[in-house]
Amino acid sequence: MVEKNTEKLPIDEMNRLYYKGIFLFCTGKYEESIQCFDRIISINPASTIAFGYKGLALLKLKRHREAVKCYERGLVC
Repeated sequence: MVEKNTEKLPIDEMNRLYYKGIFLFCTGKYEESIQCFDRIISINPASTIAFGYKGLALLKLKRHREAVKCYERGLVC
């Protein structure tokens, strides 16, 4: 479960966090990418992109139940 965060980031810093998470995912560093997407979700709980990539990373780690929950939360956003 991701804790609620009141942190705000400028748009360029938030974009860098997205790019970092996607890069980590594409290079097979799934746990690290999940950390990036968790941070994004804590700042912006309506980020369907972060939920989607987090779900993909969880699938790569064979954590299927967590991935499904992640996708479900992303669909509700």
